[in-house]
Amino acid sequence: MRIGLFTDQFYPQISGVVTSVKMLYEALEAMGHECFIFTATDQEGHEDDPEIKYKKVINFKGIHYPFKACKEYYFYMRPKKFIKIIESYNLDIIHLNTEFAISKVARLASKKLHIPLVHTLHTAWINYIGTLFPKTDPILHPFWIKVMQVLFTKPSYKAATLEILPTKKMIPDLKDYGINGNDFEIMPTGIELRRFFKENFTDEEIGELKDKLNLKNKFIFEYVGRTSREKSCDVLLSAYAKAFKNNDDVRFLLVGGGPVLDDLKAQVKELGIEDKVVFTGLVAWNVVPIYYHLGNVFLNASKTETQGLTYVEALAAELPNLVQNDLCIDGVIVEGFNGYLFDDESELVEKLKYIYGHQDELKEVKENTLPSSLKYSKEEFAKHALAIYKKAIEMYFNEPKNKKYKK
Repeated sequence: MRIGLFTDQFYPQISGVVTSVKMLYEALEAMGHECFIFTATDQEGHEDDPEIKYKKVINFKGIHYPFKACKEYYFYMRPKKFIKIIESYNLDIIHLNTEFAISKVARLASKKLHIPLVHTLHTAWINYIGTLFPKTDPILHPFWIKVMQVLFTKPSYKAATLEILPTKKMIPDLKDYGINGNDFEIMPTGIELRRFFKENFTDEEIGELKDKLNLKNKFIFEYVGRTSREKSCDVLLSAYAKAFKNNDDVRFLLVGGGPVLDDLKAQVKELGIEDKVVFTGLVAWNVVPIYYHLGNVFLNASKTETQGLTYVEALAAELPNLVQNDLCIDGVIVEGFNGYLFDDESELVEKLKYIYGHQDELKEVKENTLPSSLKYSKEEFAKHALAIYKKAIEMYFNEPKNKKYKK
């Protein structure tokens, strides 16, 4: 099968969507299918990056939105000019992984070239509007939801034979995205789990990094991910300070960079825990896996995740989770089996203390982490995607002409 993966973002940018597209590309190619990545992200100057160099990446250069909050996204003035290029690849299916610039190109190609299209709604945009438009969201939230629906999510859905959701968590909000009916599939994003396995790193390598970060002989709670407002790292810091401000045997490690990193550092200073919190800042994608092996427990307080890829990465690294109870991890993290859940900050404080005080129990929980991660491998992800592609192709060519465009 010849598969076109359409995404606004790809390397050198890094995000959950980029990871998803990368995993799918690699696994499908390994299965003998031919994949092409059509992206709006400019790879100029990064052509030798191994994440680009050895993949079939076709760049349709776009124009940056003139808004600070949307600086990573693009738009096109003349999307029709790309149709001939797409036609030359003789695609069997288009898998659209965005609602922005290249979505319009993919939708047009599907219609003009009669190629079935499936769309994955990766991001719970209704939870991000406050981040994108912090000043106007409190007053204009319903307006921004309508704009998002009319201009982005609904057109992508209407062009698709099948809609793909990464988690059941998104189902209650489908009407806000302009998605009606039951023609959707649940497909969790796969992960290249082997990158995170302990076997990839020696005790000496891990020990050296701990020494470098002044973490040797400490019990370490750790967050890995983007430091942006919706990730609620401030909640983690506040709870950590309440639990361990006077305990010198415990440290909090924050791995990652983002727009509120300086705010978090200021919070740490205000809480008086500067000597107990370690910030790494932005860490290169290929180096991130070893950082999971520094900690004893993985933390996350976000309520805006659609799947939580870092949770599974932590499990693959044999790191028990202590995370916000949320639909996105229903069945992923099981209380007392491969991690722990909390509902609010006060419960988080109690769980932090409990875990530290019950390290023998934590060792038993750790035994279940790696096995529970295996069902989220990129190979299983690709098998699921392939089944959806075949279903969409059959539906597309068996439906009355143009019926699918009348949703």
